[in-house]
Amino acid sequence: MKSTTKKSGIGRRRGASKKQSLQTSLLVSIVAFSVTFLIIIGCYLGHMSRKTQIDASMEMLKDMPFVDRTNKYLKKRHARDSADAGQTKPKSTRGDVKSRIDQYINDVKLGPILKSQVHLFDVDLSRLKPSSSSPGGYTGAKALFCKLNWDLHKYDPPKYPMFRFLVSESGCNNSDNIIKVDIASLMDKVREYDEMMEAEAQSKHVDDIKGYAHVMPPSGFVFHESRVGSTLVANSLAAMDPEAHRVFSESTPINVALQVCENQGEGCDMEMAANFFRDLVYLMGRTNSPAEKHLFFKVSSAGTKRMKVMREAFPNTPWIFVYRNPVQTMMSHLDPSKIGRSTDHIMAVCTKARRHPPDDLIELVKDAGRDIKEISDIEFCAAHLNSLCESALIELRKSSTGKAVEYDGLVEKLISDVIPNHFGVEMTDKGEENIREVSKTYSKNKGAKDPVWTEDSEKKEKRASKAIVDASEFFMKKSYQELQTFTSV
Repeated sequence: MKSTTKKSGIGRRRGASKKQSLQTSLLVSIVAFSVTFLIIIGCYLGHMSRKTQIDASMEMLKDMPFVDRTNKYLKKRHARDSADAGQTKPKSTRGDVKSRIDQYINDVKLGPILKSQVHLFDVDLSRLKPSSSSPGGYTGAKALFCKLNWDLHKYDPPKYPMFRFLVSESGCNNSDNIIKVDIASLMDKVREYDEMMEAEAQSKHVDDIKGYAHVMPPSGFVFHESRVGSTLVANSLAAMDPEAHRVFSESTPINVALQVCENQGEGCDMEMAANFFRDLVYLMGRTNSPAEKHLFFKVSSAGTKRMKVMREAFPNTPWIFVYRNPVQTMMSHLDPSKIGRSTDHIMAVCTKARRHPPDDLIELVKDAGRDIKEISDIEFCAAHLNSLCESALIELRKSSTGKAVEYDGLVEKLISDVIPNHFGVEMTDKGEENIREVSKTYSKNKGAKDPVWTEDSEKKEKRASKAIVDASEFFMKKSYQELQTFTSV
C-alpha cells in the first residue's frame, strides 16, 4: 500500500510565500520602472524651454471650453517669463532720469526739438519706404523743424489764415533756422523723453521741470469741399481760446502725409501710412506751454479724398466735413468778378486737374453718362467739387465720429453744437465772444483794405449764370441732399 505524505501547514505557507514573493517582485519592478520613467521625463521636461512647455500646454488645452481664457493667461505668463529670462535692467533712479534728460536737452539738434522750442513745419519724403525689419514701420523720412511764432496766428488768425503764411513770417524759409532729422529714429527719443517728463510731472510742478514738454492728442479734424467756410472754422477754433488751442490750417506735413499711399503705388501698406501720419500728429502736438490743451487740424480740400488714412490712424477722433449749397459753392470758385467772363480755359482751383484728371473723377463723370474730355470747364468744376463730397460721404456712411456741417448759420452751429458737443471742448462765454468777434472779419483778410465780412449767399445765387446753375444741378444735387442727412443741426 502506497503511503501518502500530508503536507504540513508550514509547507503550505512556504508555497504561498513563494507566490507572494513573485507578486511583490513584479510590483517592485513596475514601481521602479515607473519611477525611472518619471525621472527621465522630469529630466527631459527640465531641459525644455519654458516656451516649449507653454506651447505643449496650449496644445493640450486647445479643445477645452475655457481655451480663450487659458490661452490669454499662458501668453501673459510666457511674456512675463520671457522678460524675466532676459537681462534684468536696473531700475532708474531719479539721478539717472535727470542725467538722461540733461544729456538729451544739451544736444544741439535734439535739445530744441525735445524741449518743443522748435516746431515741425515740413517733411522730406523723397526716400520714404516701408521698413524691411518692422511691419508697419518706415524709413527714410526726414522732418524739418523751425521756431514758429504761434502768437501771430493765435491772436490774429484772419491775417495768417494758412499755415504757410505763419511759416514764412516766422523766418522758416531761411535754411539757417531749420533743423532736419530722421523721423523714425527721432520718434524713439521723443517718446522716451516724454515718458520721463510725465514721470517728473507726477512729483513736481511743471514750472519746476527743466525742459518740460507734453503732448496734445488731436481734438478734431476739419475737412471741406473748398470755399465753403472752413477757414472761418479754423479761425474760430484758434480765436476761441488762443492760449489753450493750437490750429494747423492746411499745413504741409499733414497734407503730404495723407498722400503717402499715392506715392507708394497700388501696393501701399496702409498700416505704415497710418503709423507715419500718427507720428507726425504726435510731433505737431508737442508743446512746452502747460496752457495748451487742444489740437486741431484743418486739412486742404484735396485731403478729403485721403481721409481714410486719418481715420485709420485716429478712428476715435471726431471730424467734420464742411459743405455748402452747390450754386453758392460754384460761384465762390467761378464768380466772373474774380476769373473774368470767359467760360473757356477757366483758371480756378476747381479746374486745376483739367489736363490730368484723377481716375475717380473720370469714373464719376462716366457714371453720369458723360465723357470728361467733352464737358465744359464749368461742368468740370462741378464734377470736381462733387468728387470731394462723394469722398466725404463714403466715410460718413461708415463713421460714427464724422459729421457734415453746412455753411448756412455756420457760426451758430460752431458755438452751439460742433465745438461743445462734437469736438467735446467746453464753450465759455469768453470763447463765444471771441468767435463772434473773429467772424466779423473776412476769414482770409491778410491785411485787406476792407476786412469786414458780409453775408453773400443770396447775392451769389442771383448772379449765377444758367451754365453754373445747370452744372450744379446735374453733378452736385444728389450728393448735396445726402450730406444734409448727416447734419443734425
